[in-house]
Amino acid sequence: MRVVKALVAFMGILIVVGIGLVVYGLSLDKNNPDAVTETSEPTVTPSVPVAGTSRTTSQAALGAFGDITIDVGDDERLVGYSIYGTQATLHIEGRHGEGTRLVIVSLTEKKVLGRIILDQDAQ
Repeated sequence: MRVVKALVAFMGILIVVGIGLVVYGLSLDKNNPDAVTETSEPTVTPSVPVAGTSRTTSQAALGAFGDITIDVGDDERLVGYSIYGTQATLHIEGRHGEGTRLVIVSLTEKKVLGRIILDQDAQ
């Protein structure tokens, strides 16, 4: 009977120590930021929050990049935009949804890289 009591007490101690080690390991994981590996590719940061993440990451600072002029007609409006690294994508469409286009702009070179015309009649 004493042997059983000693085994139960020993297993109880092992359970308490194991739970303590798990809590300690989780606290170490929360305190250390993710290790950054050096590569030749630039780090990509999403321009919108990613689902499931609680911390915010900041994009690399561009600094002041001056003025960039984009031709938008009187009957057009800017619907939305997104920034991906040093490039911005502008979604421009007409008042009634016609003439929709995407304009890709380089923020470092201060010029329009290209346009994507979305033609609904071609579908």
